[in-house]
Amino acid sequence: METELVNIFQTFAFPVALDVVLILVIWGIAKRFLAEFQKRSDEAAAANEKLVGYLMQHNIETTAAITENAQALNRFSKVLEKFEEKLNNIKN
Repeated sequence: METELVNIFQTFAFPVALDVVLILVIWGIAKRFLAEFQKRSDEAAAANEKLVGYLMQHNIETTAAITENAQALNRFSKVLEKFEEKLNNIKN
């Protein structure tokens, strides 16, 4: 890379060579920035997919627990109704 820069300064006038070198430096920085951005974007997408998978699994487990609790509550409600009936029969 250094020999290319020396050749640029030897071939062109100083202001033109300086512009060319600045453009090359900016291009190199932009290339690194885009590579880093792509890496972070891929990492964020992977983390997002992992989170969505976790939330979906948690939703399934929570729904199953709610269903189980609702069934248990219905059974308990029936037990309470029978208990109430027996108490009413004892009073009468």
